[in-house]
Amino acid sequence: MAKRVRKTDEEIQDAVEAVINQNLSIRSVAKETGISKSLLADFVKKHINSPEGNFQYLRNISNRKTLTKDQEELLVSYLRTTSKMCHGLTTMQTRELAYQFAVANKIVTPPEWNKNNKAGIHWLHGFMNRHKELSLRQPESTSLSRTSSFNKTNTTTFFSNLEKSYKKHNFAPNMIWNLDETGCMTVTKPPKVIAVRGTKQVGQIASAERGTLTTVLFFISASGGTNPPVFIFPRVYFKENMLKGAPIGTKGMANPSGWMTEEIFVESLKHFVNHVQPTVDKKALIIMDNHATHVNLQVVDFARKNHIIILTLPPHCSHRMQPLDVAVYGPFKSRYKQAMNNWLTGNPGKPVTIYEVAEFVNPAFSESFTIGNICKSFEKTGIYPFNSNIFTDDDFLPSSITDRPDPSSLINDNSSLPSILQSKVDLTQSDNILDQPSTSSDLNSPSTSGIVNKNITKEGREELGIVSPEMVRPFPTAPPRKKNKTCGRKKGKCSVITDTPEKDELMKAEVDRKRGKKRDVKNKKKFKNGEKTMH
Repeated sequence: MAKRVRKTDEEIQDAVEAVINQNLSIRSVAKETGISKSLLADFVKKHINSPEGNFQYLRNISNRKTLTKDQEELLVSYLRTTSKMCHGLTTMQTRELAYQFAVANKIVTPPEWNKNNKAGIHWLHGFMNRHKELSLRQPESTSLSRTSSFNKTNTTTFFSNLEKSYKKHNFAPNMIWNLDETGCMTVTKPPKVIAVRGTKQVGQIASAERGTLTTVLFFISASGGTNPPVFIFPRVYFKENMLKGAPIGTKGMANPSGWMTEEIFVESLKHFVNHVQPTVDKKALIIMDNHATHVNLQVVDFARKNHIIILTLPPHCSHRMQPLDVAVYGPFKSRYKQAMNNWLTGNPGKPVTIYEVAEFVNPAFSESFTIGNICKSFEKTGIYPFNSNIFTDDDFLPSSITDRPDPSSLINDNSSLPSILQSKVDLTQSDNILDQPSTSSDLNSPSTSGIVNKNITKEGREELGIVSPEMVRPFPTAPPRKKNKTCGRKKGKCSVITDTPEKDELMKAEVDRKRGKKRDVKNKKKFKNGEKTMH
């Protein structure tokens, strides 16, 4: 049996006009065009009985929908925004929102919706099928520190410092470097394997329940080049056989914890200088995070003596602004796992130790640290080629939950804020994202603003009386931060730590730290002698 081809609305309209304007029979036109005789007769009847110019040739070929197309577009826009804010909705929350949205707009809902106070599962399946841009995804855990710290203020500070360094020193691409450590464990998550369909549990061999950490420090340049890595093994003393199978030129060191220390980092910089060889006329720029082992007086003194400029990233922003994290470490970790799995299957019954780590790193290093991956990582972060506008307002949406507008920016210019923050500052400019202003000054109270659909104007929605999803379920907004009076570790910042003002701050911090240590030693002696100290 031949498959029937569905006719378009234009073809049906032409057939109806042929019957009415050319006085042809419905049977003959239906036979000639291949349209169903009953369907054509129905449209001809509707055309005759309808006022002139008001009839549209649109077929009702789908099941009755609870929400209209425009209303579903509002839901899609809301779900898209919340997912970018790292507060995406689950399937159950989406069904509850759809029901509340329908009730708020006085839409007649099926009895099943009213009974369960949420939309049906069949509606959700149909909704997802109608909007292919949405899909059910497994999100990656993102800490609150990362979401709040990656904001426009921090990125603007970083790019301002970077631009000043470029203008002052005129770095060549092969002298712009990024370095960072990553952990290589002796136990990793196994890769996917082929197994029998329907098997309840599929296992894959691993050397132990918990692995041992070996830290590896990598270097990449904006020209696509690399330096041999530095390994820090969890041992008291380093032995050459720990680097068996490592990339040529690799440097090995040891620390009982397997972590980076200030002394080891200075030795790593010496390893870097031996390969890059910066000079007075050809200085090197290193971009790195502001971990305590990286930002200290020893590192600054060595860098200044060896013509190295060090620029630190904003705290908790390396997942978006550090080239190694953006486009290199992902492929590296994947290939590292594959290399370990290949070794385990080829050496049955033999556990993985730290003496095999370098052997796994070597093929993963050569396959993932390619010129294409490295150059793309610098491009995606806007470091080289320099692009201070690489991040859009959508990228800053997660930070809009906890951000507070800068008073000076509210007076001078609102265009630099993310769109959601703009709407909180100037509600008259909120046509792109927010609908109506909040009537409450309390940040914890529900907001009355909603998402604007691009296809529906503000006036049109006011005419129709549409309640937006964001009126029903406001976007998350954190309350004002509480001032913490307790003393803790000084928060890092984005800066050129090799500049004189930053060095002076480090020197002052070092003096205070030593003074505090002397005071502690003195107090301990007094306690031992039975003396009482006054605080």
